[in-house]
Amino acid sequence: MEIAVFEHKYTKEIIDLVLSCQNDGTRPIVGIESQPDLLNIQSEYIDKGGNFWVALEDDKVIGTIAFLPHSNKIGILKKFFVKEEFRGYPNFLGQKLYSIFLKYVKANDFNTVILDTPKNTKRAHKFYQKAGFVQISYENLPVKYSCPYNTALCDFFMLKL
Repeated sequence: MEIAVFEHKYTKEIIDLVLSCQNDGTRPIVGIESQPDLLNIQSEYIDKGGNFWVALEDDKVIGTIAFLPHSNKIGILKKFFVKEEFRGYPNFLGQKLYSIFLKYVKANDFNTVILDTPKNTKRAHKFYQKAGFVQISYENLPVKYSCPYNTALCDFFMLKL
C-alpha cells in the first residue's frame, strides 16, 4: 500500500471510488454532475495550492483525500474516502491519509480546516471528533463552499490548528 499525489491516470478510479462510497444506499444518490471538481482535479485542487492524494494497492485506487485552500488561511477537507476493506484495523488507511493531509495543511500555514459530511455518517463523525474537529452549523462556517449534497442533509465540522 502506498499514498501518492494525484495523477490524471487515476481519475476514473477516483470517481468510481467516490461515487461508490457516496451511493452506498444510506443517503440520497449523488452523481458526478454535482461534483465536477472530480473531472478537473489538477486545476481544482493542485493548481490552486491544494493537493489531492490517492492511496494505492497494486496501483489501484483504494482511498482518497484532498485539501482545497479557500481564503484567510482557511482550507477545506474534501473527498476523504476509503474502500471499506481498508478502513480500521489492520490497515488504518483513513488515519494514514489524514496524517499526510494534516502535515500538508500545517506546512502551508493554514490555521482552520472545515468539512462537510452527510448527517448519517456516524463513523466519519467519530473520526473527525477524535481528530479534534468540532461540529458547527452551516450558518457559522467561516467561509462558504460547494458540497455535493444539499446543506440541510449535511453536518459541518471545523478544526482550529
